[in-house]
Amino acid sequence: EGMGGGMRRIAGAIVAAVLLVVLGAEAVTAKETADLQITKVASSKTVRVGETVTYTVTLTNLGPGVATGVVFGDSLPDQLNLVESTCGAVSAFCTVDNLPSGASSTLTIVATPITNLARNERRISNTAFVAESATTDPDPSNNQASTVVQVVGLL
Repeated sequence: EGMGGGMRRIAGAIVAAVLLVVLGAEAVTAKETADLQITKVASSKTVRVGETVTYTVTLTNLGPGVATGVVFGDSLPDQLNLVESTCGAVSAFCTVDNLPSGASSTLTIVATPITNLARNERRISNTAFVAESATTDPDPSNNQASTVVQVVGLL
């Protein structure tokens, strides 16, 4: 075969290695994204002390990629006590390991107003949000949603 064949094999191996490095680097830089969206509704616009209000928080992956390592939920304001949530009675935050494009995850939170509300604390604004995501979100503007509930009646 002589020297020419060996050099061609080496040159071919070098070209293959360079292509592998370039294509591999491109795969790393072309990172997947997932547009996460939060919506939130309250079971009622008003609540009395001693009663509960239920919040439904929905996380939707608008795509195009799979969302991974997502934490979402609601840090309840001081005027509300957590009764329970679908993610446990300690926290109103959920972790979703994998959420495919087009899929949703729902968190239900049951809360009750505290008993010693001042008059200016009766209007309770409450925001749910995406706390973290391992996948890049190209549109963070839809990563939170708020509702307002009014505490009515005698305190």
